[in-house]
Amino acid sequence: MKRKIFTHWALPLAFTLLFIIGRILAYGPMDDSVAAHDTDSYFEAAAADFPSADFFEQMRSATLPLIIKLLNPQQDYELTVLSEPFFGSAPELAVQPGTEALVRFQTLLSFFAWVFFTLSLCSRLRRASSKALLAGLLYTFAFVPQIADWDSILLSESVSFSLFVLMLGLLNRLLPALFANRAGIRDIVTGIFFFITAAGWLFTRDTNAYFILLLALVFAIIAAARWLRMKRLPYLAAVLSILLAGIFLFQQQTFRKSERWLLPFLNNMAGNVFPYPERVAFFEEWGMPVSETLLSQTGSAEYNDLYQQEDFIRWAKAEGLSTYLAFLLDMPLWSVLQVYSGLDLFFEENTQPFFYGKPDEKPHWANSLGNLFHPLSASVILIDLLLILLLWQTTLRAEKDVENSRFRIWLLFCLILFLGGGLLMSISYLGEVRSIWRHVLSGVLPLRLLLWILVPVLWDQSG
Repeated sequence: MKRKIFTHWALPLAFTLLFIIGRILAYGPMDDSVAAHDTDSYFEAAAADFPSADFFEQMRSATLPLIIKLLNPQQDYELTVLSEPFFGSAPELAVQPGTEALVRFQTLLSFFAWVFFTLSLCSRLRRASSKALLAGLLYTFAFVPQIADWDSILLSESVSFSLFVLMLGLLNRLLPALFANRAGIRDIVTGIFFFITAAGWLFTRDTNAYFILLLALVFAIIAAARWLRMKRLPYLAAVLSILLAGIFLFQQQTFRKSERWLLPFLNNMAGNVFPYPERVAFFEEWGMPVSETLLSQTGSAEYNDLYQQEDFIRWAKAEGLSTYLAFLLDMPLWSVLQVYSGLDLFFEENTQPFFYGKPDEKPHWANSLGNLFHPLSASVILIDLLLILLLWQTTLRAEKDVENSRFRIWLLFCLILFLGGGLLMSISYLGEVRSIWRHVLSGVLPLRLLLWILVPVLWDQSG
């Protein structure tokens, strides 16, 4: 037994050690960082009282401001290195007073999240070679600058990526328990940590809410299917579904009150509505005040006078968000084609644009390796789909009940990642026409990651 454990875990644990040491040695000090124009607004949001509804109604989602509040309660900071990628500015990393603890936290959270995620998935594979292959692929995926660089940037991406993979690791451990009529203490504890992590991830970016809604729906379907088949309710699945739906509704309510949506809405109106008379007519029917001055505003809302159109802004704050949603639902084909036509754009970048980095700050030799693991082609979506179909076929052919159950869990996990990634990518794009690549990355990253999960899983099931 001991020999078997050693054989199965020797390489994954060795890869874990190499990953941690490699990240520390290859990326230099953990205190250096770079800020963006949006960084200061996260610190401003952290000044609100917590816990309170007002904290969730600031101009930034709550998780990163809460972390800042805990790490720097005095709000004593100075942003000295400001990056402006739009204007081609890529400054060098530097220590920015009052931000050191945040950079260290982002880096250490990233280490912990990827290690937990990787070892959690490895534990559900049968073969030693499968575990080693999965660990090697996932650690390489997380080591390259395409992921590691974000830990030095004072924005929400680093925390969002880390909490996402941490949530996936817990989900992978939790799924078998959701099908059980009774949950053990370990399952309940896992469910509690999963919910806390999911809530933290939800409030890193507003678009994450729809992935949480998808999870709530999946858990509800599991609970309903088990009840109809066995006449017993799997309480863990039912309770988690209710809790996830609850935090989704809370997020949506505070999101509307915060008016974080207003600037993206104005950008979408200027880019996707005002230039097209038939679309303007749709919004006019929903009460939007129209004038020649208003319709002359095109391009980014930062460079026009939309905020000076008082009647329009008053209508936008009251009815704009619901009207734009009705517009997307009224034109489903247009919405789908918008996403489809933008696929190449979504995948054409994979490295952060905020700093280049000196040789002692990041391993530039790993950029090419990162391009292999973070492909620049939308063909990733098709490859993921074909591999999922192959996994589905393998599941259908499984003869033993135990094998069939294990295969179904992997199939469900991969389907959640695939559908959730596509959902995040689509909503992020339809929700904001500016900074497209950075916004859709929350959906593109899971689709790239899924590829390196499916290969070891299929390898494991082939033996």
